[in-house]
Amino acid sequence: MKKKFLSLLMTIIMVLSVSVSVYADETSPVATRGDIVTTLLTAADAYQPGINKATVIQGSKNGDLRENEPAKKVEALVMLSRAFGELPEPVGNDLRSGTFDIEFTDVPAWAKKDIDKLTKAGVLTGNADGTLGANDTITIAEFQNIIARIWSLKGSHLNDDFYEAINKEWLNKSTIPVGEIMGGGFPELQKENTDKIEEIINALSGKEFAEGTKEQKIADFYSTALDTKNRNKQGIEPIQKYVKAINEAKTLDELVQADLAQEKELGLSSLFGFAIMNDAKNSSENALYYAGLATGLDKNSFVTEDANAKNAYIEYMTKLLVVSGEEESTAKALAEQVYEMEKSLASVSLDPHEQGDVNKYYNPYTIQQFDDMFKTVDMKQVLTSMKVDSADKVIVFDLKLAEKGAEVLNDTNLHVLKAYSKVQLLMATGNLLSDEFGDAANEFAATLYGVTGEKTEQENAVALTTSTMSGYLEQMFAEKHFSPNAKKDVEQMVEKLITTYEERIKSLDWMSETTKAKAIKKLDTMIVKIGYPDKWDATLDNVAIKTYDEGGSLFSNTFAVNKAYIENTKAKLGKPVDRSEWVTSVYTVNAFYNALNNEITFPAGILQAPFYDINAKPEENYGAIGMVIGHEISHAFDNNGSAYDEHGNANNWWTDEDFEKFKDKNQKLIEFYNAIEIIPGVLNDGQLTLSENVADLGGMAASLQVVSQMSNPDYKAYFESNAEMWKSTTTKEFAAVLSKNDVHSANKIRVNRTIVNFQQFYDTYGIKAGDGMYIAPEDRVSIW
Repeated sequence: MKKKFLSLLMTIIMVLSVSVSVYADETSPVATRGDIVTTLLTAADAYQPGINKATVIQGSKNGDLRENEPAKKVEALVMLSRAFGELPEPVGNDLRSGTFDIEFTDVPAWAKKDIDKLTKAGVLTGNADGTLGANDTITIAEFQNIIARIWSLKGSHLNDDFYEAINKEWLNKSTIPVGEIMGGGFPELQKENTDKIEEIINALSGKEFAEGTKEQKIADFYSTALDTKNRNKQGIEPIQKYVKAINEAKTLDELVQADLAQEKELGLSSLFGFAIMNDAKNSSENALYYAGLATGLDKNSFVTEDANAKNAYIEYMTKLLVVSGEEESTAKALAEQVYEMEKSLASVSLDPHEQGDVNKYYNPYTIQQFDDMFKTVDMKQVLTSMKVDSADKVIVFDLKLAEKGAEVLNDTNLHVLKAYSKVQLLMATGNLLSDEFGDAANEFAATLYGVTGEKTEQENAVALTTSTMSGYLEQMFAEKHFSPNAKKDVEQMVEKLITTYEERIKSLDWMSETTKAKAIKKLDTMIVKIGYPDKWDATLDNVAIKTYDEGGSLFSNTFAVNKAYIENTKAKLGKPVDRSEWVTSVYTVNAFYNALNNEITFPAGILQAPFYDINAKPEENYGAIGMVIGHEISHAFDNNGSAYDEHGNANNWWTDEDFEKFKDKNQKLIEFYNAIEIIPGVLNDGQLTLSENVADLGGMAASLQVVSQMSNPDYKAYFESNAEMWKSTTTKEFAAVLSKNDVHSANKIRVNRTIVNFQQFYDTYGIKAGDGMYIAPEDRVSIW
């Protein structure tokens, strides 16, 4: 919990498609029967050698093939079935992502055998009314989508689907661990790191240490995390007084005072979300940001009235309210009202792709202006109570959300706001209370995201200890699992990639020398953090950790730590930013660019095999961690990062002409990565994922250039290492959620849609026109 107060913007996950020819073109023409057979003769030739026209298309009894007639969907699908022959039985990732158990109501008898085969393979989707749309026409783009699903299922020809062919064996055997939401390269490495941390914890567990030592605090915290007996005995008792204060509030002001009392003791507010971080216009100083009221679902789920998400969320809130003491009928009614209130908030909030845009999130208000926004709440008193009243302004992160939040904070909505406050409190603390709270959260995750099973009590205890006691555990992890030699080697890779990036900027044909000089200056002043910080955070030194026998609990220990970090952060308000600080744990499997510091961070957690191996071929390392390093450097020059100068200040350093060219290139990237199918019926959003696609493209360009300068470079090692790094599997439900909320393209698209822009890929694998991975040179994209 320690990092939650630090930043609104540092929540980017570097994790999370189909053949690149599957680019949805809204102007794609209706396909004729001749178009279908011509397409298939090229698309299926690698899977059925010697395939010919007679194998695919059959005409009338008189031999008329009717090639100029528009193809009915069912005709196209039958021809598809004939062209590809037998299909493998879906297993692993294909079984998770395909669409099964459909019985279409409009399939003619003559086509049933072929349609059943395709249905069994999971490659068909239908209409909401249960029909296939058998007699509808079909466009070439629609048909290519279905072909790409077959290529993916087969996974045997890298010229058509590189990601799938390289990772097919792993994908077929892939599983999602119990209680987890995905599997793959990143989760597997995180599990390895977790196992290493668990070894450290187990070596301390059950032993006696001097009070106040790191070892004592870790061991005793872990013991409270494992002690489910005492936790279940306590039930809701640790937060009962806060629930009682909410229940007894008879006016909005009384509810506000209850919330502020809770925040004072726990550092946790349900009604007021503030954060402290660099002032985006004066990044050397810490400023106060206001986030607004939180919502329990993503914006898209609210706006689209997603029935599954709505029902799951209302059921989850209902269970929490019942456990807190409400009658079930009352709890259900309150949950429905909270849902409607949150929907009204979400509907006006920033879209996910807007949240990193400084022109959208930077809205400075004087204290008086901020107070005036809230007609029913004394925000000056709120700021004083929360010890952030030293701020000379409040930067409103999401203006419309804040205004809507100020509007709903009134006495008329008191009963809903009280329920909302309890739900927020219970969601924030439930994993520290009795099992019934955790069970409700697990059921919610299972329904909404397709998570199956639950983690063991020991796994949960390790996770809680790893998160809360990271200030100590990351020191031990770094000492044991990240060598000085590895740190030095990665530092040299970073230096080489920054130099290469500078060379690439100098050679750009679309940017003026004036802007190039500014871009290079930003590169030259970029802060690089590798492995672990030079100075360890000492916040935990001032926190006492007690076992249940000593009067402590998992709840009290966690919030003692949480509150200490929050108090330290509040003390930084208005003070100079310490740019040496890290805002991520050392064992995180991730990497970061922070525009406000103009810094890139590579924790020891990701600098492990298979992402980085000091004994691996250089090309393999550059295809994996080298591309990641180049990716993070590129964030300084993506559509969001490009708004900040070398000091981390939002400041336009572009000439007008250059910026227009940059915007044009961004638009090409939006179109290039847009509407590509991730899983059947779920498409990638080019606008949402723009910043990460810019970074992927730039990261590959720089790392590939380094490889190209080696003697006899092994491009196969580079490209295949890159594809293996991004191997991933998740549930259909979560894939759909990510497609609307994650600023990263789906991992398969991150591979297939990026590598096709580099000639070395075509030369290495003999990719040619007609292959699924082929993109004509004039249609390829680049920026950096």
